[in-house]
Amino acid sequence: MPRVSSTSAGKVTAPRATISSWCDGGQIHLYGWDAHSQTWHGPNEFGPSGSADKRLLRALRFAPSKSWYGPVNCPASGEAAARFFALVHDLSDCAVALIYCDESKAGPAEVLAVIPAERRARLRDEFAFEFLSFARFLGTLSAEAEFQVHSAITAALADSGSHTLVFSISSGLWPGDLDPVLSRCVETVAVTLRQWLAESGGLTDN
Repeated sequence: MPRVSSTSAGKVTAPRATISSWCDGGQIHLYGWDAHSQTWHGPNEFGPSGSADKRLLRALRFAPSKSWYGPVNCPASGEAAARFFALVHDLSDCAVALIYCDESKAGPAEVLAVIPAERRARLRDEFAFEFLSFARFLGTLSAEAEFQVHSAITAALADSGSHTLVFSISSGLWPGDLDPVLSRCVETVAVTLRQWLAESGGLTDN
């Protein structure tokens, strides 16, 4: 199921290729910035369960703190094999993950934030600014793109209803022709983090 292109925040393009799983219950709305085309996309809707990575979920459950780092398996028939690693933090209002390809030390291929509906009441007013400042610090977002993406995130937050929101920033480090592989990994991590946060009761205290 391709990502649906957005009409907000100015320039948009055809959505990145993606593989989504649908299920009953609340939906996850995925938005993102593609560094290759310098465009914003979303929302793409997919179900909150069904493609969670069981190994990743188990590792998160038994992590000694609110942070975890390790490999993520995102196999897909007919797609090139790829190794990904994720650095995950559970914050008071969302979860943030950095996805690295192979053992790259150049920076993350993707940075994403998962905001469950039940944590929206605690979402920081400065969330969009802080998330994008973090992405710029990591080198995944240019100064020129920051204002456009900030406007897009603000609009999505204002029009999200009761959905879980995922915001993803692509750094462009991952080859464009292998984008479907990274897209699958982003969705897998997002769904897994959503389930992990739901099991924790939705709220944590920092």
